[in-house]
Amino acid sequence: MRNRLKTAKAHRYVAVLTEDDSFVNMAGRYEYLELPYYVSQDYENDRLPIRPSCKQMLAAYVVPLFLERARLAGLDVPEYYITNGYFEAPSIVDSINPFMSRSRTVLKMSQQKSVAKSITRNFTYAACVQEIPPEAKIEHFRAVLGWSVVPRYRDAAEKIWKVFSIPLARVRVLHTYDGRLLLSKISPLVYKDLKQRELEHLEKKIRWDE
Repeated sequence: MRNRLKTAKAHRYVAVLTEDDSFVNMAGRYEYLELPYYVSQDYENDRLPIRPSCKQMLAAYVVPLFLERARLAGLDVPEYYITNGYFEAPSIVDSINPFMSRSRTVLKMSQQKSVAKSITRNFTYAACVQEIPPEAKIEHFRAVLGWSVVPRYRDAAEKIWKVFSIPLARVRVLHTYDGRLLLSKISPLVYKDLKQRELEHLEKKIRWDE
């Protein structure tokens, strides 16, 4: 345990969640093959509880996996489907491609063909298409251990933490005309980019062990 805590301090990735004394990987980037992924993997190999786990990282950053897991957990998400060619506008199109991660918002059908060709690399790879409901707005917020600086996003931030165990995330949502927030995507939010109020919130939730 002592050696593991020294490693955590050296990498400045891992803290202790005070509510249950579990470890939490605070790097903010959790893509497969990135160093924070292997930090969590080391903890799991030593049978030490850490969030997010490698499995949670993989599910969170692949858009259709994120959407399906959120849907199965009872969270609101847009209607979506997977294609490697034609899709309808208006929509948000995310690549499903091991070599790149791209998103495009397509509001007119005149953009469809060029976006499809670009996102799918000439119709080779699949893309995840999310339908934009009438009058919905695309918004983004920052989630920090289940909390957001902006009050209207706090419920969504808490649900993301409970379902995905991702400590730090940029979250894309669709804000519908009737006030619902449809979870659309999460992406990295690195620790060094946190603002003062976010850091103050973390101080109440975690400790950095010597």
